[in-house]
Amino acid sequence: MKRNRTAIIPAGILKGIESFFDETTQQSWVIFDGTAMPFHEAPGWVQRLFANAFMNDKWSRNYLKTKMHITAFSEGFEWWLKCRAGGLDNVPDFENGRFVADGYNNACTDYDCPHRGRFCSLKAGLKNYEVATISALKAGFTIEQTATMLFVSVAGLKSRIEKIKEKLGARNMASMMARAAELGI
Repeated sequence: MKRNRTAIIPAGILKGIESFFDETTQQSWVIFDGTAMPFHEAPGWVQRLFANAFMNDKWSRNYLKTKMHITAFSEGFEWWLKCRAGGLDNVPDFENGRFVADGYNNACTDYDCPHRGRFCSLKAGLKNYEVATISALKAGFTIEQTATMLFVSVAGLKSRIEKIKEKLGARNMASMMARAAELGI
């Protein structure tokens, strides 16, 4: 079920600027003009785009200060870059000079992070087993097959699906899958 998401570079990103966090190297990267490089090696104007977006994100800076007790610019920026802008997805972080935060931070594998779903751009606040459930169903596995793969009972999986639908504001399985696709799952 797990795969290295940094190996997937959606073609649509190449028209903008995308930042992403690589869990294996524990390093932020940036893609622009068809080139991927460590963030700290990116041209100054690219780094400034992200720094300015961080400075303009008052909600995130307040969260870092009040909930995570981070006041230093460099430490706060690293967290913000990883958690708010750090998902590698089909929508570039910057397109035509405008910052667009990720809908779902699919780069994050820190499922036990107390800030998951609160600080990161994981808007729905889904847990790892909920993402795994959606991914398996989306891959075409039946409820019974998914329950077996995830080591839960069929009744337990059905209950989990109902909770996921509630979190995503979905009335049925089709709308749950559509909403998950919007979030990048």
